[in-house]
Amino acid sequence: MVVVVDMSEPQGDSRRLPRVVLVLLLLVTAAAPFAGSGPVVFALTALSLGYAALSGPIVRPHWTLVAFLLWTALTVAWSVLPSETLRGVLVTAGSALAVGSLVRQLGRSGVYRALTTTSKILVVASWALYLAWPVAGREQGAYHNGAFTGVFVQRNVAAFVLAIAVLTFTYLAVAREPGHRRASSCAWAGIAGFTLLVTESGTGIAVTAVCLAVLLVLSGARILTRSVKGALLWLVAAGVAGLAVVAQSGVDLVSSILGRDSTLTGRTVIWAAIDPYVAARPWRGYGWAALWTEDAITTRAMWAVARFRFEHAHNAYLDVRAQAGVVGLALICLFCARVVAVALRRLVSSRDSLPVIWPLCVVLLLLLYGISEQSFTSYFGWLVLVLAGALVGTTGEAAPVGAAPSSDAAAAADDPAGAPRSGAATDEACQPRRRPVGASARSRRARGDGRCDPPHGAPGAVN
Repeated sequence: MVVVVDMSEPQGDSRRLPRVVLVLLLLVTAAAPFAGSGPVVFALTALSLGYAALSGPIVRPHWTLVAFLLWTALTVAWSVLPSETLRGVLVTAGSALAVGSLVRQLGRSGVYRALTTTSKILVVASWALYLAWPVAGREQGAYHNGAFTGVFVQRNVAAFVLAIAVLTFTYLAVAREPGHRRASSCAWAGIAGFTLLVTESGTGIAVTAVCLAVLLVLSGARILTRSVKGALLWLVAAGVAGLAVVAQSGVDLVSSILGRDSTLTGRTVIWAAIDPYVAARPWRGYGWAALWTEDAITTRAMWAVARFRFEHAHNAYLDVRAQAGVVGLALICLFCARVVAVALRRLVSSRDSLPVIWPLCVVLLLLLYGISEQSFTSYFGWLVLVLAGALVGTTGEAAPVGAAPSSDAAAAADDPAGAPRSGAATDEACQPRRRPVGASARSRRARGDGRCDPPHGAPGAVN
């Protein structure tokens, strides 16, 4: 009897609870900031980490992520608000450890189900609030008055979450992951995309368009030869890098394209107010999560220079430099570079490269978004970045709840290509064996020449 088990989607209800935990974590962080969001996020992070520890051993993060977390912990020593930095470090590290363990329990398809569930809830709730209670669901300021905000505090926050939703639904429509219908994914991608347009966020619309184009190009490039794929990736990388340079330096051009004033709606004023303080502490920063509160004297001084309050630096790179210095920025960029490098390697060398397209494109979205928004320095952006890092190195299989990490899983986490070192055939092992001179077809079938037999106990094996 032949039994085929799809290990990419967990069986039964054993994965329902970890999926609920991940959905709650994503929902709360996506909707933040809101009144009391700090304590709520801290408590939910503690509960998620506790559940991950009780349901199975905590998965060891990649060393690049560990290095960044350790550096943020060191900033407590010189933080302008040590208590806030300590709380920020606990949330950052705890959420990273919890998400890494939840990814292992859920598998790739389970993670995407949690992401789509989160996106659907937020989109439906936002439209309900927008239509039923316009004062709460629409922008009330002088700038872009009436623009869509939904359940979010501001339209740019809504646009950031919606951009990731559009990218996720589009990927699922292309990849056809188990448990996700293509028609449904296409429909939700359209709904999320329309909602993004209603937010009137120029940054969100522009970055999403670029990342969608990259996603579709990479999806179609899978059928090309290795050399052609390599050339195409270089071309895409050059185009994206050029756009990033223009966005970073050509303020006048960007403002005209996005329909904003010469200050990018106050962003250049914010950057000018922050720059002198960053230059005063270039390497160490002022402490992770210690700024952007009225309790910090440094922040109040920045507000005085800008002559208005701002809740973050409106530039993720500048934000990290202000909080953790150049060292912190280099470490988090190293983690992002590792995700991109692993994804690109698999895109060029592996025939099964589709699973790494979402992590690659979502990291690209975070990096581009970081030019003018919080991006990966927000609660939600940080979780998405950690998810991308965990998914790029996973085989897609869900581990049993409570099971210790196997040697294959550990090897996959350490392997730059993210592939298991045993229990599955590699491309080299699956190459047809050279036919011996004079060998008949029957003798080859008897030896198994020309095919790759699945190992005992593997999906598709006859046991």
